[in-house]
Amino acid sequence: MFPKPKAALTPNTYEYESSPLVKATGFREYDARWLLEKEINLMGIQALGMGLGTLIKEMGVKQEIVTGHDFRSYSASVKMALVSGLLAAGCKVHDIGLCITPMAYFAQFELDVPCVAMVTASHNDNGWTGVKMGANRPLTFGPVEMKRLKEIVLSSSFDLKGGGSYVFVENFPDRYIADLTAKRPKLKRKLKVVAACGNGTAGAFAPRVLEAIGCEVVPLDCDLDHSFPNYNPNTEDMKMLHAMRDAVLMNKADVGLGFDGDGDRCGVVDNEGEEIFADKVGVMLARDMSSIHKNATFVVDVKSTGLFLTDPVLKANGVKVDYWKTGHSYIKRRVNELGAVAGFE
Repeated sequence: MFPKPKAALTPNTYEYESSPLVKATGFREYDARWLLEKEINLMGIQALGMGLGTLIKEMGVKQEIVTGHDFRSYSASVKMALVSGLLAAGCKVHDIGLCITPMAYFAQFELDVPCVAMVTASHNDNGWTGVKMGANRPLTFGPVEMKRLKEIVLSSSFDLKGGGSYVFVENFPDRYIADLTAKRPKLKRKLKVVAACGNGTAGAFAPRVLEAIGCEVVPLDCDLDHSFPNYNPNTEDMKMLHAMRDAVLMNKADVGLGFDGDGDRCGVVDNEGEEIFADKVGVMLARDMSSIHKNATFVVDVKSTGLFLTDPVLKANGVKVDYWKTGHSYIKRRVNELGAVAGFE
């Protein structure tokens, strides 16, 4: 019998090493996030894996799952603890190794696997860990699934019949990069692009992708360093934005693109060093997509401004706009529900 997770740390080192610690508040609306050692330990991560495997089975979904991890000093250990729990619950695990979060989502389709568990603390400071999960591609967990996962883990209501298996998928990033580059047209005009990665995971991939589509890349903090020596890889952090601005102006670049710790957020600085806010980036993307897909529907974060409703190009292309709840999980579900072309969080 797996011991029931504790809600708080104990001063006894033996108990800490031999008992799972899982703080209840780490289960959020659409993902899970904790301070490692203070709010969850590796046995707690193992319990999370057993709970996730149990939930997948409970949902009637095929027990196959993609796993990957970001570049933090402890993320590989966290992932393997999670994997051990998934195996105990009978899952077949397809491990793609070091990756960015969009790569893990892509792997669900490329490998024909229904579920995903990406170990990442996203743009949070060092010390944090977490898991982004889904069991019904292309959707990720929402409040209903997260509530049930929390119940299973905290009550130790695991279904542990075993029978799981593990496979490491060799060179998966090359398959992802090839899909982004080889199958798509190159840029018509060569752009000089500052690629800012904050020493996070995107540094291993973003410059390669940009070069492959025809950009001249100016790398900024692209060497992977889990101590984040310059600033936290967060595209909303002013230190990162200012570093991007300075690099764009110094190199006379056309644009600066900044990526967060797990590569699923992109900040943009124009050729004059000014930040282009997400609303405007979304409108520019929607303009291009709606020129191909007439009368398209787009789902837009409710925190956005009214640019999507007033833009003349979108009006001329017959665009319909649906404002929806903040959060990537909510936006994805609404896109899927409406059959929208895209969603902008």
